[in-house]
Amino acid sequence: MKKLAALFAFTIFLSMSVNAQSVVASKHDLSTGGGITNKSTSETQVCIFCHTPHQKTLTAKPLWNKTLSTQATYGTYTSTSLTTTTVADIGGGTAVSNLCMSCHDGTVAVNSLDNKSSLGTPAMGTGAELDATGKIASANDNNMGINLSNDHPINFTYDAALATADGALKSPVDAKYVDAAHTVPLYSGSLQCASCHNPHNNAQGTFLRVSNAASALCLKCHTK
Repeated sequence: MKKLAALFAFTIFLSMSVNAQSVVASKHDLSTGGGITNKSTSETQVCIFCHTPHQKTLTAKPLWNKTLSTQATYGTYTSTSLTTTTVADIGGGTAVSNLCMSCHDGTVAVNSLDNKSSLGTPAMGTGAELDATGKIASANDNNMGINLSNDHPINFTYDAALATADGALKSPVDAKYVDAAHTVPLYSGSLQCASCHNPHNNAQGTFLRVSNAASALCLKCHTK
């Protein structure tokens, strides 16, 4: 009986290990074992491309290690059906989404780090994802560019008042999450890139928080 119990426990553990998702080997892993063609040819550390335990000069959280973009403005989405009028431009700001754009606006090299390892600035391999300067290539879909006016609005307060005024949005359960399952987070009550995307988990593709099959992710907020 004990052998059966031990075998069952091991099977569960193995299943959890196989299904566990991590940034390791994903497209956000730029180390030598990373998931892009342009992965580093020198740096073996995974987390260093975004985080550092000992920040030197940068002030962005959480222990951010990537040089932030100095882009002054990105523009904001506008539409006659947009209820909120408080969508704030993230350009030059400190919103959570600025961390994402420090790579994805295509203006800063992905290996431009504040606190480097003893190996120095990571050398990046050749491929289609990055250009010769280490920035996300302009032709790559992951380069969002510096104009977000045609993208889903971010950096706005998402609360019950907005949901009521709109009439087609679900009221968030609190200032930290949209849904009771806690799959779509809010940041100080605002919607950011990381509300829909989990930079550390690519299980759903394009780092989505949940599968968008049958628009499941969209329907976390929208009632249409």
